[in-house]
Amino acid sequence: MSERKKFIMARILGPYGVKGWIKIQPFTLDTNQLLNKKEWLIGDEKSSISYPIETSKMYGNSIVAKLINFDDRDAAFGLKNKTILMFKDELPALEKGEYYWNDLIGHVVINEQKEHLGIVATFLETGANDVLVVKGDKEYLIPFIPHVILIVDMDKKEIAVDWDKDF
Repeated sequence: MSERKKFIMARILGPYGVKGWIKIQPFTLDTNQLLNKKEWLIGDEKSSISYPIETSKMYGNSIVAKLINFDDRDAAFGLKNKTILMFKDELPALEKGEYYWNDLIGHVVINEQKEHLGIVATFLETGANDVLVVKGDKEYLIPFIPHVILIVDMDKKEIAVDWDKDF
């Protein structure tokens, strides 16, 4: 039996206050996916533990939350830099042309001249648009916008871009 695939949804930045609250950086625009949960998987893709949530709410662009049995700053500090995960099958279905970032990490990126630029390592949110961080002979920051991203082939794990190798 295959194990259910997990996605990283957020990172715990550290304690928030002195009463066991944590501050979280979400990696999703739909923060309700995190706010509506009764518990979070915390850890990494290989090993994670389910923690029940007492309460959570938005705080600017972040989320602050109180986990059950985390009652002081030291307990909250123990979760600093850990990730919050969700099972992929719990995420909403996507429309055509939409992708979860985690599904694109590891894709090979080639340009129109068939030059290999590298592999998608991660993404950046800039406010204006998302940016692919592609690592190859050098690092490329490629905006994830329609006239630059030409084809995303999920089967071949390949992304074709209108991007010059010298950029």
